[in-house]
Amino acid sequence: MIDRTRGYYNEKSETMSREEREVYKKERLSEILQYGYEHSKFVRSLLIKAGLRPEEIKELKDLEKLPITKKADLVKAQKENPPFGGFETLSGKNLKRIYISPGPVFEPGERDYRDIRWAQALYASGIREGDIVLNTFNYHLTPLALMLDESLQMIGATVVPVGPGNISMLIQLMRELKVTGYIGTPSFLMAIVDAAEGMGLNLQKEIHLQTAFVGAEMFPESLRQKLEGKLHILIQQGYGTVDVGCLGYECREKKGMHIPEDVIVEIVDTETGKQLEMGATGEIVATNFIKAFPMIRFATGDLSYLIEEPCPCGRTSFRLGKILGRTDQVTKVSGIFIHPWQVDEIMHKFPMVANYQVVVTRKEYRDAMSLYIELKEEVSDPHTLKRRLEREVEETLKVKGEVIFT
Repeated sequence: MIDRTRGYYNEKSETMSREEREVYKKERLSEILQYGYEHSKFVRSLLIKAGLRPEEIKELKDLEKLPITKKADLVKAQKENPPFGGFETLSGKNLKRIYISPGPVFEPGERDYRDIRWAQALYASGIREGDIVLNTFNYHLTPLALMLDESLQMIGATVVPVGPGNISMLIQLMRELKVTGYIGTPSFLMAIVDAAEGMGLNLQKEIHLQTAFVGAEMFPESLRQKLEGKLHILIQQGYGTVDVGCLGYECREKKGMHIPEDVIVEIVDTETGKQLEMGATGEIVATNFIKAFPMIRFATGDLSYLIEEPCPCGRTSFRLGKILGRTDQVTKVSGIFIHPWQVDEIMHKFPMVANYQVVVTRKEYRDAMSLYIELKEEVSDPHTLKRRLEREVEETLKVKGEVIFT
């Protein structure tokens, strides 16, 4: 019987003392700042504008001396200096992949993927060597599915790279391959469970799942309890962004999300950018150590707080509390961030649109987006216009939305 509740992917780093961890992070910060100063136009300009050299950032607290970089800054920089906005440190010929995430934002992928943060998260969720894991995150253009794919291979698991495909087919694959692990959004797992029950399957005898790792959308406790009750397994979540990678993951205790060693997470005042005291609610700001695409003080737009009490699991890192909301008008639909300006750009392509409103709701634990549109005047073929609008929404935002004329 496999013990899925104990152990570490990297025990030495995950259980280091607070003093050791601070020294380690300061060393990694110094390295990435120096490397970025020498190889990244954006990081160099960031330091120069602040009147600083890399060696002047000596403590983690010193990060406050640098400005915060927002998603909009990244989009703007890439438009002015395509394709990567000067953030990159490698030439195109040295890249394994080029990803495209909503924005749009181009992201370089290293040839040799060594970031172990998602592997730590997956191991903490109970995935072990020899597991057969269904990866239902989208492999199309965005990096998350492939990051997790690489991380599963680090653990020694076998990946079934399905993406969010036909549910009936996925259930058949799960039964025939005796899939033991699931990674994807919690709402999609709920959809699989509902479909399996609708087919008259016994979830414990005919679905062989033993562990599940979920992310990319809100995971209310009511949904966790419902899924765990039906599947009789523990389900744990992780948190991160495609820009900075994994920022936190749950252990078996489920008392917050452990912050990996290879990233710096600050909770800051949304107006001043200053670090807040332990337990105070503020914006999550992250600095990663990825040389191909270093992000220094990148604002996620999510609100949370830090927990410093020791965790019974043995991991010694600070933990992120639950995600409490967003700092601006942006919202997340099925794991994809939707910005108001993206919708504006879509509607500008349709001169017959007078006013519009985007409404996001939750139906049976799934996100649903509706676009209520008022036309300037009646059109001869509203059904064709509706299809054109819905197609444009899906192609631009990477998520489906129902158009409703008012």
